[in-house]
Amino acid sequence: MSIINLEYTDVFDDKKIKKLTFSKHLLNSHFKEESLFALLVDGKSMQPVINHKAVIVADLSNKTLEEEKIYLVYYENKMWVKKYSLKSKSFYSINPDFSHLVYKQEEVHIVAKVLITFTNL
Repeated sequence: MSIINLEYTDVFDDKKIKKLTFSKHLLNSHFKEESLFALLVDGKSMQPVINHKAVIVADLSNKTLEEEKIYLVYYENKMWVKKYSLKSKSFYSINPDFSHLVYKQEEVHIVAKVLITFTNL
């Protein structure tokens, strides 16, 4: 079995460096292993799909926009995890409590495509 090992910083646990190990077979899309990274989510705007304190794995080499896929975007000096709408050419929050968080495609820098989410680590 092919395994991927990534590290991330747990900002909720004294900024400890933690390891994430998982099978390559969990990734359903094409990826470049050397471009993968793990990131701890801080916020509830993508619930129930991505929960607060979940760990996401994203691919820096994949910035091709696809309908209803989730991306890590940079907007106003912050990183955001948002879903993409091809029709409106914008990134938006899934949680209705954060429906005001909508960013036009031309307003953001696309950092990476989110490939998988891990919760309860």
